[in-house]
Amino acid sequence: MAHSTSETAGTRSKRRAFSIALRGDPATFKTFIGNSDELGFSGVWTQDSLMPTNFSLDPLHQLSYAAAVSDRMRLGISVLFSGYRNPAVLARDLATIDQLSGGRLSVGIGIGNAYHRPRLASLGIDTDRPAIRLVEGIGVMRALWSQEEAAFHGEIYSFSGIRSQPKPIQLPGPPILIGARSEPALRRAVSIADGWTGAAMIPPEQRQAELAILHDELKATGRDPASFKIAVNVYVAVEPDREHARTRVQEILSAGFRSNPVYDADDMAQRVAVYGPVEECAEGLRKILDEGVDEIVLHPMYDHLNQLERLARAVELVDAS
Repeated sequence: MAHSTSETAGTRSKRRAFSIALRGDPATFKTFIGNSDELGFSGVWTQDSLMPTNFSLDPLHQLSYAAAVSDRMRLGISVLFSGYRNPAVLARDLATIDQLSGGRLSVGIGIGNAYHRPRLASLGIDTDRPAIRLVEGIGVMRALWSQEEAAFHGEIYSFSGIRSQPKPIQLPGPPILIGARSEPALRRAVSIADGWTGAAMIPPEQRQAELAILHDELKATGRDPASFKIAVNVYVAVEPDREHARTRVQEILSAGFRSNPVYDADDMAQRVAVYGPVEECAEGLRKILDEGVDEIVLHPMYDHLNQLERLARAVELVDAS
């Protein structure tokens, strides 16, 4: 499977990639990763979940497993909640995955939704000052990754002379992509991160507004857009019958988001997903790339192993255009 590239005026070209969101079914996990590799996808991404009612494997353990099954694809997480894990412990966990994978890790991180915080606080997890925890947590990890005797001095975390092993293969550390939606958070991502990752449940017009803020901030700060990776998650279903695909996707999204206080499950498939015959899916993915996106993380919604093969065909059509 080849991959598209595009040239942005005044910058070097950026590689366009198609990756796959890992499914959390232990029975087919190894086969799913192996098939994704054989079909030529650029990477596999896991998701962190703070929802207690949803079955989900820990994303870090998933990536350790994937590092052993595939020695080619990049490994990503979208997104870790910045306050859920101590950043010093997380730094070691992520450096271990980077070592086991030969330097193939990318890390998505964000502050999470406000409705998660009461539950986390009841478990003794600090949830105050989320933006500061995000910024300082990233600083802590980068210090531990890049310094033999690390020092960091912030409002929440402050230390010196701390050693952490292993160091990641990628130095000064694995790329960090911020999951963010508000304008201040999007602009902050440009200043502190290596990229941005967009959520799958966001409709195109909202995603485009968020991308416009990112591009504006890149221009305002004089940062080379080629140094800032933009990845988006997309729900997908490839079926000869477009209505059948929509119905199947909507059933899954209705079940997953029916009690969500932020995202409206009604008609979510029609608003956010790419579905239908392979040619229509290819066109939908092409439009997303044309928005200035570098990587699309495809989320097959059902019949996962068969959907992988159909998605590979859709990507081939995008690359051929």
